[in-house]
Amino acid sequence: MADRIFIDNLRVRCSVGATEKERLTPQDVLIDASLFLDLREAASSNDLEGNVNYKEELQRISGFVSKGRFVLLEGLAEGVASLCLSNPKVQRVRVRVRKGKYSGEPSIGVEVERTRER
Repeated sequence: MADRIFIDNLRVRCSVGATEKERLTPQDVLIDASLFLDLREAASSNDLEGNVNYKEELQRISGFVSKGRFVLLEGLAEGVASLCLSNPKVQRVRVRVRKGKYSGEPSIGVEVERTRER
C-alpha cells in the first residue's frame, strides 16, 4: 500500500539517554512518522470519519514521547510505532527518531518499520 499520512520533524522534549545523568535533563528529539493506510475512502467521501485525523495523531505521539522516559532511541521509536498501530485504520508504520543534537550533518538516529499483525 502506497498511501500514507506523514508527520515530519516533530520536535518534542523528553527524557532519553543511555545514562541516568543524561536522562535527568529533557532534550529535544525529532520524530518522523509515516502511517500507511488506504486513503481512497477518505478521498472520495471528504469525510474525516473515514480517515486518520492528523492533528490527533500528532498530539498522541507528542504526549506519549513527552511523558515517556527512554534509555534508547530504539525503545522510543518502537513505542511510537506501537502507538500508531493502535489505530485500526493504520496497516503499517515507519518511524524515524533522532536526538536534536544529532539532527545536523551528519544526521544520526534510528528508524523502525512495523506492520499490523493479522
